[in-house]
Amino acid sequence: MAVVDCIIKIGGSALTQKNQLETLKAESLQGAAAIVHKLCVAGERRCIIVHGAGSFGHFQAKEHDVASGTSARSVANDNLRRGLCLTRVSVTKLNHLVTNQLVTCGIPAVGISPFGTWKTASKNVIQAGTDIVKDVLDSGYVPVLHGDCALDLEQHCCILSGDKIIEVLAKNFSPRRVVFLTDVSGIYSCPPDTPGARLVDSIVIGPDGNMKPPVITSALPHDSTGGVSLKLQTAVNIVFQSHGAIPVLICKLGSEAAERACLTGELKEGEGTKFSFMEV
Repeated sequence: MAVVDCIIKIGGSALTQKNQLETLKAESLQGAAAIVHKLCVAGERRCIIVHGAGSFGHFQAKEHDVASGTSARSVANDNLRRGLCLTRVSVTKLNHLVTNQLVTCGIPAVGISPFGTWKTASKNVIQAGTDIVKDVLDSGYVPVLHGDCALDLEQHCCILSGDKIIEVLAKNFSPRRVVFLTDVSGIYSCPPDTPGARLVDSIVIGPDGNMKPPVITSALPHDSTGGVSLKLQTAVNIVFQSHGAIPVLICKLGSEAAERACLTGELKEGEGTKFSFMEV
């Protein structure tokens, strides 16, 4: 597929008050939209936006255990189906808010929900709706995808995280860069609120797929997608599978670094985390 200039993941924690049900950070969304607008003005309209769910969807998914689906010997019950529906109502609500803000800023954004076109088996993607994304891009629009529910061949359903979507899109569209915009400055040696935590400027992926230095992560109790741990693994996978051809940058939404990372793929020391590949 054709090369994409940039894939941007707007983290759920950066976009919403993650501990408060369906609470949007309006200023953060406006800041993200301003960055995408500058990308379009710079001629890089071939970009894809993916956003997390944050406080939209995670609470409903957790309450009804949507991420776990059913066991191999059971069938979906009404509670699980209701949970899936409630989760989707919530995540699509946020996708509408994000897409509306982008359109308000003059960006030809089109929301695309993965449900139905992306499918999994044991939570692993076996079908990805990338043809739709390509058609939208080729027609001059900016696709806006989001973390969603997916039908699963083994457990009826699961949560398809925005990070997993990013990984598949990177493999199919070969972007010049992938940028994660989060609520913190980057990846830390241990959870940011832990004494002694320090920002890791650079993470190097070895030929064996391991990263240096190692990082200790944690996730919120209601987070159904794996939190920082999954984000970290996604970045590692993108760099490893592309042998470093696709740089991955993680920085704070709202910082000067965020705009530069998206526009040029550059980060200064102390501004964020950049992932690279170590050649043998």
